[in-house]
Amino acid sequence: MTVLDAHGAEWESQADVDACLAETGVTMNQVRRWRHEGLLPEVTQQQDPYRGSTVLYPVGSCAQIRATQALFREKNRKDYVGLRLWWRGFPVSEDNWRPQLRRFARLVDRVVPFVLRLRSRVDRNEEGDTLQEKAVRHLPSSIILSRVMGRLGGEDLAIFYRVILELGLGEFESFDAPGGDEIRSRDETATIRAFDIGNAERHEILGNKLNFINVLPSALENAAKAFKIGSFAAAAEAPAEEIDKARDDARNALQIGGCLYEALKWVYGPGAFGLRLFAWFARKAPDAMINGLILSMLRLREIPNAILPSAQIAKMAKDARGVWNASQRLEWLWRNDPRFSEVLNPKRMKAAFADEIALKCWQEEIRRASMRQSDEILKDRTP
Repeated sequence: MTVLDAHGAEWESQADVDACLAETGVTMNQVRRWRHEGLLPEVTQQQDPYRGSTVLYPVGSCAQIRATQALFREKNRKDYVGLRLWWRGFPVSEDNWRPQLRRFARLVDRVVPFVLRLRSRVDRNEEGDTLQEKAVRHLPSSIILSRVMGRLGGEDLAIFYRVILELGLGEFESFDAPGGDEIRSRDETATIRAFDIGNAERHEILGNKLNFINVLPSALENAAKAFKIGSFAAAAEAPAEEIDKARDDARNALQIGGCLYEALKWVYGPGAFGLRLFAWFARKAPDAMINGLILSMLRLREIPNAILPSAQIAKMAKDARGVWNASQRLEWLWRNDPRFSEVLNPKRMKAAFADEIALKCWQEEIRRASMRQSDEILKDRTP
């Protein structure tokens, strides 16, 4: 329960924090150490002429204590915990995220000219392998690349690397034109498979599909423009408020995909609507992805109409969370309430989402299933 200070501002009380510590097993010494390390916000003391001073904690302190403890259990490293607390929107000191962002930005700024020189050297040997072909054999796997390498191999992987190379060098303008009877060129097909978004054009609800594949070329073109602007190190020096906004945009964008995936996968399967990779990113959030997305968002804001306004992204994330919550309730009823075992069966639900008429019939079935409980209650109460 929050308390008010002399100016009417809300705070969490010492009693709130004591209850949190008793619940989690965290000690006050740990809390003080975490605050000293910038992992928790500063407290304030309110003077009382009759009872001395009272310690007041910013609203959200208990949630931040729980999150800090959970993150330290995942990995006992301050840099790991600090970055993820900040990524989740908790107030932490800048030294828990700014140095990492700077290091990543400097690395990107060094890699781009190095790759340009390397490609120029490789291209001079017309009979040798291309840079992307060499990458297939020699580029070490990573937590992110492993997701792609599991879906592509050989020449298709080299083609995808060529797309990523053009993207990182700011050279991507469009996919190749399809040849012969092809609907899509091979580089576009490889990119769709790499990002695991093929189901975005197969799955639909009431005729509506997620438009990932159609917007993919323009999204990559805008990303290439962001890289072409250059100097990510300069972006990493932006004011904290501006970087916080880019962080929120990136986190909300991933949350949209992650929540929709969790809401739909029990109905449409593990590849639901081509959202699986987005959900994986939202769940795992590797350091490189966090820093890369934030820097990209900062640059994309400089490109007209490249991304939606922040308020619209935040609203879409909130709506996606609402869809997930509603879906969880339906899934629970399907698994646990015999009255709904048929009407909420995934196959039945997919059929219901075919058109408006099917949807109305399905909603009526749900209403009748719900009424059965009311009838049974009335029957039991009748003397």
